[in-house]
Amino acid sequence: MRIFVLTRSYPSADDLYQYPFVHRRVLAYRALGHAVTVFRFDPAGGAGHHVFDGVACETGGLQALGSALADFAPDVVALHGLSEMLWPAFAAIAPALPVCAWLHGTEIPGIQRGKVRWISDPADLAAQQSLLEIRIAFWREALAVWPKNLRLAFVSANAREVMRGDLGALLQDDHTTVLHNPIDTDLFAYRPKAAADRFAVLSVRPHHTMAYGNDMAAAAVLALQGRPWFGAMRFTFVGDGPLFEETFAPLRGLANVTLERRFVEQHEIARLHASHGIFLVPSRLDTQGVSRDEAMASGLVPVTNAVFAVPEFVDPDCAGLAGADDASGLAREIAVMVEDPALFLARSAAAAARVRAQSGHEGMIPRELAWMAEAMA
Repeated sequence: MRIFVLTRSYPSADDLYQYPFVHRRVLAYRALGHAVTVFRFDPAGGAGHHVFDGVACETGGLQALGSALADFAPDVVALHGLSEMLWPAFAAIAPALPVCAWLHGTEIPGIQRGKVRWISDPADLAAQQSLLEIRIAFWREALAVWPKNLRLAFVSANAREVMRGDLGALLQDDHTTVLHNPIDTDLFAYRPKAAADRFAVLSVRPHHTMAYGNDMAAAAVLALQGRPWFGAMRFTFVGDGPLFEETFAPLRGLANVTLERRFVEQHEIARLHASHGIFLVPSRLDTQGVSRDEAMASGLVPVTNAVFAVPEFVDPDCAGLAGADDASGLAREIAVMVEDPALFLARSAAAAARVRAQSGHEGMIPRELAWMAEAMA
């Protein structure tokens, strides 16, 4: 197939965390012999071009998008980040071109609503609430008569039900599907963990919003300080964003905490996985599921909060689960595994097995390609 990947974001050397899961798809599609081009839509019309990990990405507005579509002549468009700013104009440019659109997060009003709850700045809050109302109105108008060329994929069943909460019967099941984000289990290879790895805790995340729950990760570390084995533990926090310094200020000065404010490429993340045993990935929303599953693929045991779609991908057999906004629960789950190495080892093996069965790229990529082929037909 000739696949035109139209995306809201794409990773670059300056920002490695912009939709890396789209980049893994591009590499996988190409490896299977499909022709793929990547276009990042900028509603402001800004133009640009960059190459990331051997993949060229063009950036532009509607005019550049129309030219790129004409030049490439795709069989199907794989769209990541469908929005009210893109869809009406795109539909006018290519009304008959099959479009398979993945909805990853804030495109879904209910998830955007959850993020709005954590905005403290009054001006930003008002702007985001206005955007939320615009987004709901857009979806209701766009799907009132379902576009014949549009199919939607949700990365979790929970996300589809959250969307249904705003759209009701407009969200037609015969035009939607659930396709989990594929996890590259070759890059994130499983090597059995040793019992000693339970003392090494890793976090690799952005720090742009309280919805990620990184403050709970810091609080969990502080809650473990009184444990007799705390000095034997090693905590590594890697990431960047405006909240990084504030979030981890309470941890500065702890000898067994390493803070690295930087973005890291996926190959380096895989190397970090190899030297740690627990992945601390709290959440207040549907966030960072791909990072969690990549860590699981490498054999790390995720410690997270059982909110939104999280229980769709993990359970107590393969993860440490705390309740919503429960930092002490996160600490308790780490402590349980430190004090019970057999539980840690069992969860580690189960985590690696579950990801391969549920979201491994060897199963998910063919499913995605078959879905796009159906859309073409």
